[in-house]
Amino acid sequence: MITQRIADVLDTAERLRCRGELTAARSAVDEVLRETPSARALLLKSRLLYQSGNIRGALDALREVESLRATREFTELRLKLEELEDRQRRRAPFVTESMARLSVQQGYLLEAIEIYRQLFETAPNRSEILDEIARLKLTVEREGSREADAERVRRELEACDRWLAEHPRGA
Repeated sequence: MITQRIADVLDTAERLRCRGELTAARSAVDEVLRETPSARALLLKSRLLYQSGNIRGALDALREVESLRATREFTELRLKLEELEDRQRRRAPFVTESMARLSVQQGYLLEAIEIYRQLFETAPNRSEILDEIARLKLTVEREGSREADAERVRRELEACDRWLAEHPRGA
């Protein structure tokens, strides 16, 4: 159980985080964690690390929360962070439409979708890329993707659906 003083420090850290003062917020959270392994402090630490781009650190903090309070929600959050970390690790230093087409030819459709998603951010032909992503998604739903098990296909298609919803045609 956390004391009122610790709750106040964590409230302050959350306000700092919301204002973008991540270093100050992290200092406050670390101060709390030196005193007690609070699930709330660890969750806030995980969020701060994630916002700073440190997915590995965010995962480590989340695993500590899981050890204190193992619930389905924490497990799901950890799995999502692991997926993000894996994608970050796999991301090519540069991508081209030729790389995407080659991936399609070789049957690596999920990888091709990811390449097109990366290309979308800077491409002048955004609507064509959206069309290609949607077409590939339908193909993956029917046929799968090379070297991808059913669970990975399901997760990737869910992520693709969310991404397509965030990037509607004509927006």
